[in-house]
Amino acid sequence: MKLSATVVEALQSERIRTLRLSEPVRVTPDTTLSDTLRAMKASGSGCTLVCEEGRVAGIFTERDVLNKIAGSKVDLTEAIRHHMIRDPSSLNPDDTLQQAIQLMVDKGYRHVPLADAQGREAGMVCAKDLVEYIAEHFPAEVVNLPPRLHQVMRKPEGG
Repeated sequence: MKLSATVVEALQSERIRTLRLSEPVRVTPDTTLSDTLRAMKASGSGCTLVCEEGRVAGIFTERDVLNKIAGSKVDLTEAIRHHMIRDPSSLNPDDTLQQAIQLMVDKGYRHVPLADAQGREAGMVCAKDLVEYIAEHFPAEVVNLPPRLHQVMRKPEGG
């Protein structure tokens, strides 16, 4: 089933800055791993931005916790700089929703830092933010999606 042209047009024209973006957790590179994990848990966030002098120096996600921390002998007093992903891909708040979705699909990201034209940290866009936008603005299209996107119904359901 193909999404309607109005959804595609909206994703191509709507800017990230218009979304109700999730407020990111922010820490400095010298924040301990323990404090970073505590901040992520307290906020319910799956990600934290590691910022230095107003710029994104790195990102640390729940995937990093599973792949780098869980089951390993890690010193929780170590600085997050030793565990973060350095210089992550980012988008500008004026980029389109389509650009955000494309980056997330291509790279397998669920969280993408935002930086303004001068490279200063400007928030974060999450897959959840994009899904909420689509569900809110195009409820009929979302409700009528098949269980699997590649699935095509052979005949209409119902009476």
